[in-house]
Amino acid sequence: MARTKQAKSRRQAAKPSSRRRQTPKTPGQIQKLVQQVARPKGADGFEAAADTLVTRASGSAKQRKLVLNELSDLISRKEPLLYRPTPDGLKPGQQQEYNRMIDAATGIQAAARCALRIVGPDSFLDDPHWRGLLDRSRMLDRLGRWHIHVQTMWERAERAALAFKKRHTRARIQEVRFYGLGGSAAPHDIAREIIANARRSSTPIRVVRADSPHTDDVGAGTLAILASFSGNTEETLNCLRLVKRRTKLLAAIASGGELGRIARKAKMPFIQLPDDPKHAAYVFQPRESVCLQATSALVFLATLGLNPGSRGAFTMRYLNQNRITKKLQAWRSRFGPEIPTGRNPAKQLAWFALHGASPGIETPQDASGLRLLTPYLIADCNLQAVMHEAATQFRERAKVNVVEGVAPEDLHNAVESIRAHVEAARARKRRVPFTFIFFESADDEPRIQQRLQVTRDLILKNKADLAVVRAEGNDPVERALFLTYFMAHVTTYAALLHGADPLPVPTMSWLKNVMAAIPRSTAGKPSGTSPRSECLTIHAAARARRPRRG
Repeated sequence: MARTKQAKSRRQAAKPSSRRRQTPKTPGQIQKLVQQVARPKGADGFEAAADTLVTRASGSAKQRKLVLNELSDLISRKEPLLYRPTPDGLKPGQQQEYNRMIDAATGIQAAARCALRIVGPDSFLDDPHWRGLLDRSRMLDRLGRWHIHVQTMWERAERAALAFKKRHTRARIQEVRFYGLGGSAAPHDIAREIIANARRSSTPIRVVRADSPHTDDVGAGTLAILASFSGNTEETLNCLRLVKRRTKLLAAIASGGELGRIARKAKMPFIQLPDDPKHAAYVFQPRESVCLQATSALVFLATLGLNPGSRGAFTMRYLNQNRITKKLQAWRSRFGPEIPTGRNPAKQLAWFALHGASPGIETPQDASGLRLLTPYLIADCNLQAVMHEAATQFRERAKVNVVEGVAPEDLHNAVESIRAHVEAARARKRRVPFTFIFFESADDEPRIQQRLQVTRDLILKNKADLAVVRAEGNDPVERALFLTYFMAHVTTYAALLHGADPLPVPTMSWLKNVMAAIPRSTAGKPSGTSPRSECLTIHAAARARRPRRG
């Protein structure tokens, strides 16, 4: 009797399951599933199709190749849609054109994430095929040219500074203000932070991110440097219009555009960013120009000469072009795309930032292993600009939301909420939804660095996923540059792991175009506002319709 039961159980085990019988075996069936993954009508349908594809790919080498080829072909077909000209306003039909771009980005992400489950993150990042599919503009290649960025802008900034000194022979610079937004503000904030950490200037330096800044405190001794990558940023142009009424000490940084035209016409010292696509230092987007613009700011101010600080003056003797370019090349050899994930800290941190220090990183075939976590960046106040640049790159390149915390102020207030979040997740036996990334540098305030260490030990250690990124370098210039360059690689790899092309930003581009079409005369009069005086308006999101079962 026992033998009969055993034989029956063996026969049942040998029978293919209903799920396996439904697994696609023909190219047509796999193509249909890939299309379903790329156009999810609902969470259930998308996940089921992805699970089926992953299961089929694990069956045989032939099926694996077929599935990956179909996913690759789909990404190749949709990628060009992201590089079409962004709609220029809210004209009839352009909402649909924008929606097609977003649909393409969503489909690419779904297909790439499915491929990631099949090949694993190491192979995904190390294989030039997958990198090339998603990084269509070759941003990773351009990251390898930062040493050329330094060499190019060094000469241009020095020349512009000498022209400024010739034009304003008796000028006494009492403060410096950079005016810019986004990728044309962050580089100058980093330059300001470097000079402050070096303690080599007592001249106040500020970065103004605004459209119509107050200029009551702008005086004749204020050096105003207007920065716009394209030269057409409307907010920066408006800042110039307001500031030039208060000071004659003006300079501009741009690749051309309206700001370049104004600077040339007014004979304003102008630092031109590379505008020729064939130039080795040419980049496509403002956020790629951090090295170009930070170099311009540092060299320009060092050539002009500022009031000395407690450790001396910030002059060209303090900067060393040859040393900086050699450092950049050495760092590239450690975390460039050709370095395998096992020896590449930038690729490792990219995976950690999105998914934590999870086991089974080699082959995360289970969808739960790809659950997206939120990076929580924490740094000393002396690294605020560097950390903010990293956060910006996570948002724009990887299309990932991040949280920023600056010690001591933000961390002083946030320790209670962080602790509560961690303990609540542990009580429910769930994973903490954040990956905590601490930035550490010799430029930190010693007491604050100690506070950060104690915070990690008391609240996070062995309870949440945490990593520490330590700056390398012999001075504030090298340390800030190391962190910025390292995180530029990390966020680009994170984009690929998230299934995103790191270059296109269709929503930001469309928003700029829409705003440019709205006359400034209507500013302060938003449409659609209630005639009544209300302190609160809440708009609920439309609920997604779930697919029917059965």
